Amino acid sequence: MPFGIYVHIPYCVTKCPYCDFNSYAVGSKFPEIEYTDSLLQELELYRDDITGTEITSIFFGGGTPSLFDPLSIERIISRIYEITSPRENIEISLEVNPKTADLDKLIGLRSAGINRISVGVQSFSERKLNFLGRINSPEDSRRILKDIVQAGFENYSMDLMYGTKDETFSEWHNDLNYALTFDYPHISAYCLTIEDGTEFGRRYALGKLKVPSDDRLTEFITYTTDFLEASGYNQYEISNYAKEGSECAHNMLYWKGDSYLGIGAGSHSHFSMDNSSLWGERWANLRSPALYMKSVQDGDKPLDFTEQLNRDEVVQDKVLMGLRLKEGINISELEAKFELNTDMNKIGRLVDDGFLENTNSSFRLTKKGTLLSNAVILKFVEALS
Repeated sequence: MPFGIYVHIPYCVTKCPYCDFNSYAVGSKFPEIEYTDSLLQELELYRDDITGTEITSIFFGGGTPSLFDPLSIERIISRIYEITSPRENIEISLEVNPKTADLDKLIGLRSAGINRISVGVQSFSERKLNFLGRINSPEDSRRILKDIVQAGFENYSMDLMYGTKDETFSEWHNDLNYALTFDYPHISAYCLTIEDGTEFGRRYALGKLKVPSDDRLTEFITYTTDFLEASGYNQYEISNYAKEGSECAHNMLYWKGDSYLGIGAGSHSHFSMDNSSLWGERWANLRSPALYMKSVQDGDKPLDFTEQLNRDEVVQDKVLMGLRLKEGINISELEAKFELNTDMNKIGRLVDDGFLENTNSSFRLTKKGTLLSNAVILKFVEALS
């Protein structure tokens, strides 16, 4: 069964105004050695839980993991390898900000064991990048996208973002069209969302930030899917597009409800279990890097909360995440595993209304359903009992 490890590195040069991840603006000063030591110590705290476990993926996220020296990344990978049993074709990803890496660092990361790079381009438009508060320029992105290939990586992805203030279809088309010239096997295309607790969230609440209407965003989403599918990409998840065989293995863990261990400040973990009394467990670490490091250095697991999951919570999670995937949800398998009685009349109404389609015994979102995915998923869950 797939099992992944997520490594959170919370430091950034600056905090993007739309970002609600557990990240901290530190400029060029951050406790890299101390934090890396803490990650290694946390792994030791879970040694008994993961010794010999077959690991299918490792993902370094943030924050900005590319701020760290490749030697620190190598130390972490080496410790994971020492404790676990990595699969032969393990996927090891690292997120890169174009401004914080060059060819030499990329070569070092590849030597450290990284075999997949996810680069946060967001846009090739200077106007959009300024609005999003990004530190990278279009030229930084063009350079890093070429350097990744030159460094010898064969698996790589870029992130793009749409739905920004005053964005036109022409501007978004130019982003997509230019991205295709790099022939990347994986593209993540995210709609800008306004989150509470962010700078954009505060501006929006005060009426100082305007974003596209829902109807306008629907047009953007439809255009994005049509454009990328016509260009040879498969939309295997709501925001993710890949050429054949280039889907992100680690993210598939999340969407399929498999188990993963998260280490680092604010990271989340999920262990899936097949037990009638306990179906799963999830927990999160302390968000503050300082408190996280102190807890680990004191020999304690740096837990913020833990939660034991019952059957209904696991089913809800599986639907919530599974319907994001193009392959959808196999109701027969859910019924057999969780002893469910599905109200097929409710499911049938979602099909009749054009939100779901039935393919090979699985139900998946239609393009219309994707545009209203949250509401459709809620109604799907209500049909399960």
